[in-house]
Amino acid sequence: MGSEEIALIGMGCASFLIPLGLTVVAALRKSKMALAAMAFLWAGFTALMFFQLSITGGWDALLYVLLLLFVSAPAAVGGLIGGLVGWARADQAQPEKATSVVSAGGLDQKG
Repeated sequence: MGSEEIALIGMGCASFLIPLGLTVVAALRKSKMALAAMAFLWAGFTALMFFQLSITGGWDALLYVLLLLFVSAPAAVGGLIGGLVGWARADQAQPEKATSVVSAGGLDQKG
């Protein structure tokens, strides 16, 4: 396997894992603004690549096709899976309530 193939696989994996992690964290915190911002950035990048693809001809268009295949598509799948998993896990998590504990000295301590 050459260095070009490793770079393409690495770029695809990174563009999948980074949005996956970011959207899991944002969804666990139920941050709709962060999820919307990430979706907006992905949609803007994808629209820009399609626009450049439409005005570019010949072999130059291959770069934009590769960016769509190895950056945009994995980012979309990673973001979608991460958002769904994070949102589902956030719904399952039950926050523990702090209880008042009286120590031997008679002082209240939150535990």
